[in-house]
This record gives sequence, structure tokens and C-alpha cells, in this order.
Amino acid sequence: MIDTHSHLLPGLDHGCPDMETALLMAREAAESGVTIVVCTPHLYEWDEDIIGRARIILGELRAEAEASGIALEFRLGFEVDLSVATGVEMDKLAALTIEGSQGALLLETPYHGWPPFIHDTIFRLSAAGFVPVLAHPERNDRIQESSNPLVECLNAGAVVQGTAGSLGGMFGRAPQRVFFRLIAEGLVSLVASDAHSFPRDNWTMGPMVRALAKQVSPEDIVLLTDTNPRRLLAGERPIAVRPENSRFLKRGRTWLRSG
Repeated sequence: MIDTHSHLLPGLDHGCPDMETALLMAREAAESGVTIVVCTPHLYEWDEDIIGRARIILGELRAEAEASGIALEFRLGFEVDLSVATGVEMDKLAALTIEGSQGALLLETPYHGWPPFIHDTIFRLSAAGFVPVLAHPERNDRIQESSNPLVECLNAGAVVQGTAGSLGGMFGRAPQRVFFRLIAEGLVSLVASDAHSFPRDNWTMGPMVRALAKQVSPEDIVLLTDTNPRRLLAGERPIAVRPENSRFLKRGRTWLRSG
């Protein structure tokens, strides 16, 4: 598996406090079957100091993990605020893309409201060769009411990434329910841990995969956790999951109605 959204880098945001915790998180991820973790600290505003520090800390993490015998590859990215994606020049934004991906840019979807400029921002990024990845849109109150704003963003070039905390019920029943709705509608291409140091049960993608297995076919789980992440890191567009198994659709819709 490949985890394309993790706050594992220590000391940069509220995700991981120190290197000791980062190594614990990394070891647990590796033992769960994750082979690559994309480290994506928050970037709420353009800050060259944070960007530079992230690169240095990533190098330190790689060295510490190797010395500790942790078989895990780390790549750098950022969870970029929409204000940064909108207001910063394209050549600067290139420095925030996922390492080696040739343009994948992880964007933090707001939890409340739907910015009127988001569609234009995604279209502009896509036209410039970026692949805008919308993190955890299932947590947004507007998307919980309707998928239409998200569909417009996908049509403009976005890719949707759901995260483990939503599926595990960490943020309440609505994000959990909407997570499955978006999959059933064929809108989700990636799932990731969005790992923070607390609570510990979202350090890896394991619990999320076990929960998905109750609703999603094994083939679709591989697509969400391995095939599509590999495509993203290779500079190729991920493929949205479009379940064709009628049993899945029946079970998924029943689950959605009962939620």
C-alpha cells in the first residue's frame, strides 16, 4: 500500500511532535503493509522557512528510519491551503507538489462552506499541468448535503482522496456515511491515512482497509490503496472507483439509507 497523506514529519504542524513518535508511526505503517508514505505537513500560507525545514527534517527521518531498520520510503509533499493555491505563482507551487509525481498537489478541502473560487482554481492548476488532489471532501458540510460541487471540481481536473479518520467515525457519522456515498458515486480515486500522532489508531491505513473490505471489492481496495497511488506518484492520473459489483451497490445503498 501507498499512503499519500500523512502528517508524520515531526515538529512542523500538529501532526507529529518529535522524531521518536515519527519512527513509531513509520514502523507501524511498514508493519501494516505500507511501502511508501508521502509526508504532507500543513502549509496554511506561503512560508519558505517551513518548506526548507520540511526538506531537512525529511532527510533526518530517512536516515533515522534506515538506522532503525524501518523498510519504508518517504516522499515529501504538503497539504496546501486553498488560499496558497490561489494566490501563489505557479512556479512556486511546483515546489509544493508530491516529490517525484510531476505535479500532484494535495489541497486541503475546507470543512465548512464551499469557496466560490475553488472550481476556477482547480481548472487553472489543471491547465498548468498540476493534478489537484482534494483531501477529505467527505468532511465538508456542503458535500455532505450534495456531491454536485465536488463533481464540478472533478470535471475541472481534480482527484478525490478520502481519509481514514472519516471512515473510522473519528469526525462523526456524517463524514463516514458520505465517504461511502462518494465511493458508490464513482468519485473517489485515493484513500490515505491523514495520520496524526493522536489518536494512535489512524497511524496506518490498516483499520481503514478493514472497514472498506465490508463494502468494497478486493479489486477496488487495491485500486484505492496501491494502483492509483502508484499512478499519482508516476505522473499519471488516478482512476476513479466505479463499482460494478451489484452486491456492493445493494449493500452500499442500504448502508447509506440506514446511516
